[in-house]
Amino acid sequence: MGNVRSITEEEKEERRRMIMEAAKNRFQRFGYSKTTMEEVAGDAGISKGTIYLYFQNKEDVFYALLGQEALDMERFLYRRVKDEPSVVKQLEMIFTGALEYLEVHPYLDSILRRDVDMVSPRILKYIFTVEDHYVSVIEDYVRRGIDEGEIEPGNPRIIAYVLYKIFEAFSYASILQERDFNKKDIESFIPRLIRRALVKESPVGKAPVLKSKKKGA
Repeated sequence: MGNVRSITEEEKEERRRMIMEAAKNRFQRFGYSKTTMEEVAGDAGISKGTIYLYFQNKEDVFYALLGQEALDMERFLYRRVKDEPSVVKQLEMIFTGALEYLEVHPYLDSILRRDVDMVSPRILKYIFTVEDHYVSVIEDYVRRGIDEGEIEPGNPRIIAYVLYKIFEAFSYASILQERDFNKKDIESFIPRLIRRALVKESPVGKAPVLKSKKKGA
């Protein structure tokens, strides 16, 4: 009997990616509750037994997809703002960029809307972990803006939390519906709101001016 070739780490990672992509497509088309691990395995081109070498259960697959989406969006937003010198403008771009990302990649939002009852304690805990991470990222921007004199002094954590909650109100599983507003309304109002809330007040009679550093400074 011939030797059975062991698969490489690269092949394992590729198979894991294929399983996640197959599950993502099934969740979007049929919903989380109506999808089985056997169907995901079939779509990924592997046996039902093999899929359990990579994921313990369906919730485990969804957990991995949550993490991947959070990472992908963070990378997208970083590329969007990395060359902008103004912290306040970066925060505006993060907000509008996140909405743009979710419009192009509606995966998580669509799943949460369709299968509200699927949110388990484990997934809810992970969502809170992701929220805490995003608040911490925003906090770093706010703290830098305060240090550079661009943002009105205040508690960076509280400011970051409020900004995140504003974003959350218009993103995942929002109770607001498309008939209540449109994308143009949001992109016009929210940046103005952020600017008015954060930019340091100028002397009476003078318009507030954003303090921007030159690149390389």
